[in-house]
Amino acid sequence: MSLRSKTLKLSAGLITALSLAFAITHSNAQSLSDSSYKPVASPFKVSTGDKIEVAELFWFGCGHCFALEPSIKQWRANKPDNAEFVKIPAIFSKRWEFHGKAFYTMQALNVPEDAYDAFFRRIHVQRKPVNNYNSLVAFLADYDKTEEQVESAFNSFEVDTKVRAASKISRQSGATGVPTIVVDGKYMTSQGMNAGNAGLFETVNLLVEKAASER
Repeated sequence: MSLRSKTLKLSAGLITALSLAFAITHSNAQSLSDSSYKPVASPFKVSTGDKIEVAELFWFGCGHCFALEPSIKQWRANKPDNAEFVKIPAIFSKRWEFHGKAFYTMQALNVPEDAYDAFFRRIHVQRKPVNNYNSLVAFLADYDKTEEQVESAFNSFEVDTKVRAASKISRQSGATGVPTIVVDGKYMTSQGMNAGNAGLFETVNLLVEKAASER
């Protein structure tokens, strides 16, 4: 066998080995690790119909939730077609309950989505807490909402019902912190269970596949 033939044979073998190594690594990257997620304590009914619900349990007062927002937006822009994203305010105390009520009040008033970003920034960048009714009224004045409109939404049956549902989901999930992502009301994952944000959303996508296959 000529030197050229031997060289070509060795090169072909090396390429094959590298391809196999890549395939194994890629396959491992695309498989769920038992440590990257866990079942929720008590599965709950989702609100997204035929779509797989990807719910973020969050709290406006949480700096980690604020920091995760850009990654959430990036994932939403490229999410699986069969998934639908929803935010659910985690409610573990009266303080958290107010922020949950503020979130659903803004929903009821149909404020633009950037209002939620502004709410986060008001707390974490401007260091101006929005933790009572009067400060919420002042915040929503920037979106041309009158005190009468805010009061009507804040005290509405719709908002109260959603707050109660969010409180129940917070308990049922078994989450002990935020942000926590719950997929299809069955599986939860978080940054702490994965290798940063990239690992988190890779796990979310795999859990969407898993949940879809189980329906």
